[in-house]
Amino acid sequence: MSIAATAPVLPQGPAAQAAKAAAKAPPKPSPEIVDAARKFEAIFVRQLLSSLEKTTQMGGEKGTQGSVYGSMVVSSMADSISAAGGLGLGELVAQAMMQAEKHT
Repeated sequence: MSIAATAPVLPQGPAAQAAKAAAKAPPKPSPEIVDAARKFEAIFVRQLLSSLEKTTQMGGEKGTQGSVYGSMVVSSMADSISAAGGLGLGELVAQAMMQAEKHT
């Protein structure tokens, strides 16, 4: 007759589950990294939207006034998209920055 070795069964209460989840969770980026990643994403979105400005009549009229207004609209839209969570690019940039910071 053989006795199989088994691991002791410990209760998994909410505190134990929270501790286990915290141990698996990736570290939070610093506020400076989050801000830099958000700004990078805003610049990237601004570049994407600049083609929209060129192909549509966002300025309303042709000439200098229309192009200034159009670029202001693009800039505002890019900042709003980024501030609302963006495209998810900011999170990836922040993770990459944290990895680079770890290796320096």
